[in-house]
This record gives sequence, C-alpha cells and structure tokens, in this order.
Amino acid sequence: MAGSRGRRLRGGLTGAMVCSLALLLGGCGVLSTKNDRKRAAELAERQYPGVLDVLSARTLFPQTGGSEVSFSVADDADAVVRLRIDAAAGTCGQRACDRALDEAVRRGRSEAGALRRMRSAFTACGYEAIALSQDLATPWIAAAPTNATITRLLAEVGACVRRWSPARDETGTPTAARSVTVNIVAPDLARGRPAGKPSWPTAMRMTDGKLLAALSERPYYSATYTVRDGTVDAASGTASLFRPWAYQRAFATTVQDAVGGWLHASDPGAEVRTYQGFWRLEPGTVDRFRGYVLFCDHPRGVRPCLGDHAVAVTTDPKGNPIGEFRIIRDVREDGGRIRLPPE
Repeated sequence: MAGSRGRRLRGGLTGAMVCSLALLLGGCGVLSTKNDRKRAAELAERQYPGVLDVLSARTLFPQTGGSEVSFSVADDADAVVRLRIDAAAGTCGQRACDRALDEAVRRGRSEAGALRRMRSAFTACGYEAIALSQDLATPWIAAAPTNATITRLLAEVGACVRRWSPARDETGTPTAARSVTVNIVAPDLARGRPAGKPSWPTAMRMTDGKLLAALSERPYYSATYTVRDGTVDAASGTASLFRPWAYQRAFATTVQDAVGGWLHASDPGAEVRTYQGFWRLEPGTVDRFRGYVLFCDHPRGVRPCLGDHAVAVTTDPKGNPIGEFRIIRDVREDGGRIRLPPE
C-alpha cells in the first residue's frame, strides 16, 4: 500500500514537472494562445471585416496571461498590426479591446508608411535596406568598407539617412532623436540571410528575430549620425565595430595578454585589470582600433585592483597591438570615476 502511494506520489511529481516544462513551452493550457487568437480574430472581423487576417500569436510569458496577436492588412502588404489581448480577462493591454485594436491598426499603418519612406530613401541613393531593428529605428544595409572607401561610404549613407529624415515624424515635427544609426553587414552574410515567410508583411519580415540574429552573428559596422534641430547632419558620420560575445572575448584576451606582457617586462608586479570601455576606430580606417587597458602597479592584497593607470593601445581587429604603448597614470579619481583623454 505504501509502495502504491509512493508510486502515486512519484507519478504526481513527474506530472507536475512535465506540466511545469509545458508551461514554459506553452502547454498545459495556461499559456496557450488558442483562446486569445480566436477572440482577436472575432474582434477583427467585427471592427474591420475583410481587412485583418491573423498571422500568428505568441504568449506574453512571463506575464500571467494574454498573447500578442499579429495581423496582416488586406490593403497594405507592408503593414503588420500587433494587438495584445487577454481573452480570459476581456482586456487588451488593460484597455477596452475595440479601442486597443483601433490604435493598433493606426500604429501599424503609420509604421508601414515610415518603413516605405525609409526603404525608398536608401534605394534612391544606391543601398537596399535589408532589415530593421524591432524598435524600427535602425536599418541594416550590406557593404564591405575598406580604409580606402570608408569615408565615402559614410557620406553616401549619410545622404540616405538625411533623405529618410527620421529626425522628424510624418507631420514634419522634430522627434526626440539625437542620433541615427545604420548597421552595415558583410554582403555574403546578407545574401544568406533568412527570408521569412512570403505571406508575412514587409514589416514582419524585416524585423524578424531570426533575421536580426543571423545578421549579428559576426562582427558588423555601425554608422552613427548626429541630429541637430530635427535635421540629420549627413557629414557627421562615425563608424564603429560591434562584436558578438565570442569575438569580443577573444579580442579582450589578446589585447590584455599583450599589454600584460609588456608591463611585466619592466614591472613584474603590475596587475592588468581589463581593457576599458568602447574601442573606437581610427578615423578613415576600418582595421585600426584605439582604446585603453587599465592596470595597477602591484598586487593590493585583499583590495581588488580596479585600475589606477591606463595603457593607451592601438590594435588590429583581433586585438594585436600596432605601434607603441603609452602609459597614462592616475586615471582614477577618489570617487572611483575614470577620466581618460579622448583618443
């Protein structure tokens, strides 16, 4: 009898664990999108008959309930309408669902219009926008900049951004934007990018998470432009390189080992802390980086070395130093803040 009860207990625990896993994956009914999807479809047919068609639904985990339902729009192949809905609670983002759907449709159509303006601007100046960040602020293009072409590329992309004019909304009113960034991915990576489903609206395909992950799986450049008084300064472009974690870690290890070896040759007790901050490309290059490695003169016992001094370094893209090192002493203030000269 005890054995039977033990088996029942183990069976119950196993079932609970299976259901817990299913909850994470959308099972056991609690995180199912079925009811939310059905309610959203009914709402759309009542308010926008023949206009909206449900494409997909995803749970809003870790929220306790509700889904985000995405619709295509019959008369706009670029637009996607996203509605947050909780059928069990009878609400849509804590609002009445009819008003929430009206706002979602307005927003989806407006974003589609902005997407068309952006794509048209880049096409007109010779570059195809192949993706867009999920906040709709950062386009991706394909190019292969070199030291000989980076200055011209920044100017050309700046002309695209100025034509696009993301510093003003659709009414011409200046936005809060202080800068605009365009990501630049290698052409071979762009050619092999996920295309998304043909049935998806353009806005859904260009912001798809799998697409953005594929484009950022290797280092890529970003061009950033300053916004002044609602106008993009096309000549203000600066380039930077962003590395995925594995590339960043390899870069850090290489540059730290090189600086540590150089310091230890004259001061065996020196302790290298870390490479510091954002490494900048030398103007007019895509393969020379300037930055700092922090260090302490000697081990500090129980007190950790945070870095009292810095070594200014120029490296290649892999972190191998180029040229001479330069020590900058006493870079840390009493309050712990680091003050480094611009490089």
